[in-house]
Amino acid sequence: MSNHSTKHDTMVLERVYPAEVARVFAAWTDPAAKRLWFTGGDGEGEYSLDFRVGGREFSRATLADGGDVYTYDALYVDIVPEHRIVYTNHMLRNSDRISVSLTSVEFAAVPEGTRLTLTEHGVYLDDLDQPEYRRQGIAEQLDAIASVLSGGEG
Repeated sequence: MSNHSTKHDTMVLERVYPAEVARVFAAWTDPAAKRLWFTGGDGEGEYSLDFRVGGREFSRATLADGGDVYTYDALYVDIVPEHRIVYTNHMLRNSDRISVSLTSVEFAAVPEGTRLTLTEHGVYLDDLDQPEYRRQGIAEQLDAIASVLSGGEG
């Protein structure tokens, strides 16, 4: 018998990067730069980014132990260059849908550089994913942006 359940969560994560808004925004729009921080940039798995309203972002990778395959599929619904990005996404583990989310990313110039505010409204399905897992994963990605901006590899 399956556990058909939903868990809802809203998270807000902020980072301040010592870089101009245009550079931080570009880390989200350039496929090569985004792959570095979003997927770890190891070249494993599939990745594509069509950054435009109506465009999609897609990632599929198998865990290092050869186990589960994770698929991320996003649709961009609003883009205001250097101000905001809004997208929906769903994630699969193997063939099971584990979550569906609506996310906004806002960029603001501050004296230290750029304040990025990411807000995600998630629905976690059938106990296959948890808000705390997503919060940790996105936090690690946002931290990896700093490395990309400084010339590192995520």
